[in-house]
Amino acid sequence: MKNLIKQLTRLFLGAGCSLILLSVLSACNLFGGTGSAPTPTPTSKPIVASSTASTGNLVSYRGNGYVIGYPRGWKVDTSKPGFVTFSDPQGIAYLSVHVQPNPSGLISAPDQVSVGLQLFRSQVTHYQPVSVAPTATVAGEQWNQGAATGDLRVQGQPNPVTVKIVVLAVNHPANSPQTQGFTIAYATAQEIFELADQGEFQPMLQSFAFTS
Repeated sequence: MKNLIKQLTRLFLGAGCSLILLSVLSACNLFGGTGSAPTPTPTSKPIVASSTASTGNLVSYRGNGYVIGYPRGWKVDTSKPGFVTFSDPQGIAYLSVHVQPNPSGLISAPDQVSVGLQLFRSQVTHYQPVSVAPTATVAGEQWNQGAATGDLRVQGQPNPVTVKIVVLAVNHPANSPQTQGFTIAYATAQEIFELADQGEFQPMLQSFAFTS
């Protein structure tokens, strides 16, 4: 599964996709990217996700209206306007933050989550919604969230990989001309999701804070 992130990035970092243009989102990849993923190198090690990771062991990153910590050694991709993607060295787990102007919260947070999951659904087979709490607290605010799994065919792999994704969204500050839509999405192979969630994703979410 090495370099799975390259395939996931094409799905989840949609270049040029605007939440305002809901009617054309289906034509965009959820996380974008261009080109083809290289053939993965076979490996017997799925992912090394530390179960002892904490916010104190993270490197700080300052984005547009927020700060977040990410594990040392992870890669940071800022090539797509409005998006920042953090991926583990093995290329099989990622967390992405998207920030976009959304004056007065024109597009609701539940709609932002729904759009993200719909785009994920359009790119995978055997899509299945996953039952999660409808909201989660991040940076002291209630974010809407949704989750799903789907089979993703990765170049160089004989069989599809079942991927699990969680999408969270909030409008901050709410009902203001300066409101921005914040979306966080994180994913990895379903079989290692719980390990990555405990060791990597949750510490990153706990470190997230608004700066404006």
